[in-house]
Amino acid sequence: MSNKNNNPAWVVLKFGGSSVSSLDDWNNIGSIVSEYLQQGFKVALVHSAFKNITNQLEALAQTAVSGHYQEPLNELISYHLDMAQQMGVDDTLLTPWIESVQSVLQNIHQSGELTSPLRARLVAHGELLSSTLGAAFLRKLFKDHQRVEWLDARQLFVAEDEVHNNINDRFLNAVCHPRPDEKLANQWAEQFDVVLTQGFIASNKSGETILLGREGSDTSASYLAALLEAEKLEIWTDVAGMFTTDPNKLPEAKKIQQINYDQAFEMAEAGAKILHPRCLSTVMPYNIPIEIKSTHQPQESGTLINKDDGDSKWVKAIALKQQVPVMTLLLGRRGQQPETLQKVFGIFNDFALGCELLASTKESLVVAVETSNSIYSNEILNELSVKLAETCRSVLLSHSAIITLVGCQSSQALWHMMQIDAELPEQWLLLSHTSSDHHLSFLVNDDDALDILKLLHEHLIQ
Repeated sequence: MSNKNNNPAWVVLKFGGSSVSSLDDWNNIGSIVSEYLQQGFKVALVHSAFKNITNQLEALAQTAVSGHYQEPLNELISYHLDMAQQMGVDDTLLTPWIESVQSVLQNIHQSGELTSPLRARLVAHGELLSSTLGAAFLRKLFKDHQRVEWLDARQLFVAEDEVHNNINDRFLNAVCHPRPDEKLANQWAEQFDVVLTQGFIASNKSGETILLGREGSDTSASYLAALLEAEKLEIWTDVAGMFTTDPNKLPEAKKIQQINYDQAFEMAEAGAKILHPRCLSTVMPYNIPIEIKSTHQPQESGTLINKDDGDSKWVKAIALKQQVPVMTLLLGRRGQQPETLQKVFGIFNDFALGCELLASTKESLVVAVETSNSIYSNEILNELSVKLAETCRSVLLSHSAIITLVGCQSSQALWHMMQIDAELPEQWLLLSHTSSDHHLSFLVNDDDALDILKLLHEHLIQ
């Protein structure tokens, strides 16, 4: 199949960790790829680490400082050797990456500290190990009938150097800016039928390994879709689409058949786990549609995300983010002075933590701390509190939940809420609404959050 310029058409398929971690998964992947090849497409795969491996590598990085890492390392190696056996591929293909893991662990131990560059180098091995086996499986499956090529994502995506970013952001939460490359797309199409690369990893201009932030495989897939100006990007995961709310928290959640880019972006920003916001912002300028589907139920329809959806008069989805750290900063009479605010938000930046202004008075700020950052932890949160206390009169830390209504104008959403004939919480703190006026968020008590979610879903979702 060719696109409108008579160039070979590409489809990009992203498979998450829960979709690549068994032989059944890989048989499904093989069938999905085969179907697209039969339709005349060229296929590009973006591959996550096997399930839970990124977390294991993060833990291994911590233990490497003390040097007590051999036992968990052996478990990690055994897991991948077992996966190679399950998939029926040569496990010696893993040897270079296993040796590389051991080398990085030794470097961490010798340096006596876990730096961001070393952490990125180590954690990147999850994708390098799994994608090596994935490419071998597809080569075995297609034999000489289709040309399968493994590509190193660090050669494809290079982050821009942004001087205002701190070292943690530069190495653990980097951003790339790919542009369509017609020459590259045609060159690959001439040489290969299937290309397979890694999610989550990239490089900087010095050639060092960097990470794109947690859940960064979605971002990698969107980068590749933009680079190839693909006909379509498919996100294959363990659920068949986006839902009106998290079905794990509310079984009554309904699948959304179609949603536009802006609404999906608002959901992702509000904490919906299916897509990373960067994934959407990368493909939107090129109108590349995204479909979210389930690897375990490949024939079931998913959710289509594109630009073709008009305004709704009803709430389309409700996102819930729980256990959000909320800091109340008492700043004193000069709290709203520019120099004071600059110091406060400069501290957040130093810790590479995002924040959102919830409410303010002349003497205080209420701020929610973004917890999806790769380096977030309770220890870092405590260090942040101590540092803020040097500037603020006092720092009060609590945990709350944020409920976000997406899909219609905020005034329309408020009107619908006023029609609810049921007992609502007595106090709501209006959090924010976007310039598009299609996003309305509230801060609520975390203990009441699920009950409130159920009530709002019952009355606001049609």
